[in-house]
Amino acid sequence: MTMADPLAPLRAKFLVRVADDLAALRSVETSMKDRHYIVHRLAGAAGVFGYAEITDLARDLDDLLIDQGEAPPEAFAELIAALEGLG
Repeated sequence: MTMADPLAPLRAKFLVRVADDLAALRSVETSMKDRHYIVHRLAGAAGVFGYAEITDLARDLDDLLIDQGEAPPEAFAELIAALEGLG
């Protein structure tokens, strides 16, 4: 008998939110403040569901945004590519 993953329902909700986050991160209309909020949330939540790479990328980007108030497009592109790999 296999035990069901107790985090499965929460992981499913997380992945739905990731789809929304991806759309916002790709949009040129999303403000840097909103991008930072998304990145910060991903840095905290992704690791809970076992997505260590997402956590690491988001944490590094979050630190950059805190220190400099902005980040190069390449940093966002790397996180976006990793998020796309979840689907």
